[in-house]
Amino acid sequence: MKFPENNIIDNWLSQNGAPLIGRLIRKNLAIADKVQAILASRKISRIEFAEMLGEKPFKVSKWLSGQHNLSIRNIVRMEIALGRELIDIEPVEQPNKFYQ
Repeated sequence: MKFPENNIIDNWLSQNGAPLIGRLIRKNLAIADKVQAILASRKISRIEFAEMLGEKPFKVSKWLSGQHNLSIRNIVRMEIALGRELIDIEPVEQPNKFYQ
């Protein structure tokens, strides 16, 4: 999902210099876009996805708008339901100090 040029969110961010909020919005939009692409490729409706998650469709629509602050818990729930990673994070390879 991409906002049109000169939209209210980008205008506010540029005027108020809020890099944290800007990054949150961009990441939420990226996750929402990824989920929507997966749903489209699998021909899964938002209502079906809501059922997969055990959530109300209006709540899932809010998540997929990209303007809702997604929790890690809900992202992981979506990953499990879809069988796909939505956020790829490489683990830090450090020896566990408790087992040395």
